[in-house]
Amino acid sequence: MKFRTARRITANFFSLVSSQIISRAIQLVIFVYLARVLGKTEFGIFSFGLAFSLLFMIIADFGLSTLITREISRDKKSASKYLSNSIIIKLLLSAIAFVFAYLFLNIAGYSEEVKTIAYIMLGFALMQSFTEINYSIFRAFERMHYDAFTKILRMLILAGAIFYLIKNNYGLLASSLAFLATEFIILVIAFFITYTRFIKISFKFDYDFSRNLLKKSSFFCLSLVFASLYLYIDVVMLSKMRSTTEVGIYSAATNIIIALIFIPQMYSNSIYPVISRFYITSRKSLQFAYEKSFKYLSIIGLGAAAGIYSLSEKIILFLYGWEYSESAVVLAILTVYLFLKFPNPMTGIILVSINKQKSRLFTQGIAAVTNIALNFILIPPYGIIGAAVATVLTEIIFTIIYYSFIIKYGFNLKFLTKFMHKLIIAGVIMIFIISYIGNLFLAVFVGVVTYSTILFLLGIIDKEDKILFNKIKYNL
Repeated sequence: MKFRTARRITANFFSLVSSQIISRAIQLVIFVYLARVLGKTEFGIFSFGLAFSLLFMIIADFGLSTLITREISRDKKSASKYLSNSIIIKLLLSAIAFVFAYLFLNIAGYSEEVKTIAYIMLGFALMQSFTEINYSIFRAFERMHYDAFTKILRMLILAGAIFYLIKNNYGLLASSLAFLATEFIILVIAFFITYTRFIKISFKFDYDFSRNLLKKSSFFCLSLVFASLYLYIDVVMLSKMRSTTEVGIYSAATNIIIALIFIPQMYSNSIYPVISRFYITSRKSLQFAYEKSFKYLSIIGLGAAAGIYSLSEKIILFLYGWEYSESAVVLAILTVYLFLKFPNPMTGIILVSINKQKSRLFTQGIAAVTNIALNFILIPPYGIIGAAVATVLTEIIFTIIYYSFIIKYGFNLKFLTKFMHKLIIAGVIMIFIISYIGNLFLAVFVGVVTYSTILFLLGIIDKEDKILFNKIKYNL
């Protein structure tokens, strides 16, 4: 049971992560290109528009994408009913989201240029919320390769459009419209795959069923509200309390972090249907999956965080140039957040899968309120540094509360004592060595080799890990 599960999880994970490596790399290239060409102020306007749109996307999604993944993975015969009613609900919620966005932008007194970009990016985000429904179907049926295909295609189309438009001097407005047009194409393709491969959409609206859907998804919606506030509110607050220029500098650093935290997010998405079933079928397999997932994500997370911390200035100068040199200190501070962000999503998935989403919601609510409060305190005097520190402090509090709940619900965390000290030792040694290397690419190579070697010598891979890897290797 353990090894069949590991093979299935690994196959889905690598299907998703391979696509995300490609698509996130292309996305980072797009953002770096836009930052260099547009400059700090216009890139700040674009970054605000994107963060703003993703906040209001929550209203349109209302947690439905997460809910139907869980429900369809448990009852695939009702997939068509879930999909059809979800689409109709989302149409109504999207209209509500646009009204609230319009009111916010006008009451807050943003300039016409900022509002225009925000409206365009909101259209992009609302379309993406419909695309996410199709991704939920792919994940529920454990066919993540469709998810992978459409995400890579999205980035390829978008990259081509952005580079063409910028090369021909079309600027910020046209670049924003490229996001909107690209998402429309991907939405059509995703629905086509869903209709031809999985579900025949009926569009029959069941009022009682839809009301029950909204009731169930409300917990997921609040979870998304709190998570998104935590992730994007600093950009919105910077735009009003400081300037769009500082938003541009801050976003240059956060884009790098966001480009990496897809790894735990995608792993969590790939394991979610399996974990949901384990809650019903095998508590032992549930604990096993949690322990191994936590361990491997922590290994990757600490290595990435330690390396970026040591090379933050070199990374920023290489990607963005001297105009964004102030972003380096922000990036260095956020590496603490990056490390904690690797294992934390797995704990969140466990809480949802065992029907303890209220505990997850409570933790995310505390984090959102804490982050907003800290931003109010730290942004006015310290700007982008204050926003970064607020993010790190919030994630530390978030982590402490999360693990108090996971222990409360019977999960044993003693396994952490077997490897966490080894990660810290390897990370410190790596930082010390690569800090003396001037070339960025050589430093990255030496860092990876050093970190891996030290972990190997410290025995990070135990006997159970070796058996697991061999089973996966010969049975994939």
